[in-house]
Amino acid sequence: MLLDEAGIDRPGNIVLDGFNMLPVLQGKMNSQRTEMYWERRADRACRIGHYKWVESTRGSGLFDLSNDIGEQHDLSEEQPERLQKMKEKFAQWKAEMNAAEPRGPFRDF
Repeated sequence: MLLDEAGIDRPGNIVLDGFNMLPVLQGKMNSQRTEMYWERRADRACRIGHYKWVESTRGSGLFDLSNDIGEQHDLSEEQPERLQKMKEKFAQWKAEMNAAEPRGPFRDF
């Protein structure tokens, strides 16, 4: 995170959805992150391990990125339990982010 690079202590009362990626970018360590969640307007997605779920105006589905980097084969019907679990984990993340302040004018972006 930029805070770490600038030598600034992280505020204890603010939930940050991120981590210091500088050592990863410098090749000093592998990323410890195994889950990622994101949302932008009507688009939302999560990645857990090598699986990615996306719900977007441009397309939706569940994909195994270890075998399908181009996201061509939707596994939603073949793996409904995995799809449901990913949606539940996304909802948990979303609830945590909604409860975290300050979000102020950035809430809808």
